[in-house]
Amino acid sequence: MPKNPDTILALDPGLRDLGYAVLRGRRIVTSGVLGLRRVPKDDRLAIARRNVRVWLRTHRPDVVVVEKTYRHPLLWLNQLHLISRSARNLATRQHAAFAMYSPQRVRATVAGNGKAKKPEVAVAVAHRFPSLRVYLTQDRRWKERYWQNMFDAIALALHHQTTLPPSRSRFSD
Repeated sequence: MPKNPDTILALDPGLRDLGYAVLRGRRIVTSGVLGLRRVPKDDRLAIARRNVRVWLRTHRPDVVVVEKTYRHPLLWLNQLHLISRSARNLATRQHAAFAMYSPQRVRATVAGNGKAKKPEVAVAVAHRFPSLRVYLTQDRRWKERYWQNMFDAIALALHHQTTLPPSRSRFSD
């Protein structure tokens, strides 16, 4: 089965919630949040890997983009870095490119300010994709924070699109 052209799988790893988005050109194919809050800490990495594997097989992306993470001396906090490393390994096995960007670079590209907060990034992404505005305001603050992981994943994909060479940055609809 051939890969889909110009398809990006973007992941915003988190220990409680993992934001994901698949963009094909200028369109969002799918996006959401994988909730890990109620999963035992020891099982979170395995569940995240399993879902990344499914997204890779389903969407056959050309590139996997992940928010930059760092190693941590505490084992359970290091799982965040292990999720990123696992995504890189899975992407390599599927012959997809891999890119990792710092949150500051992504925020500077998408929101115009490298120190923008998550809600500002969400507003910038929702401005680009009006159908996502429904996720901006929720009746509970935890729900807004939950959906901000999805917005961060979409922002990662948008940032990656801007870093492509000029001949590759213009996607066809």
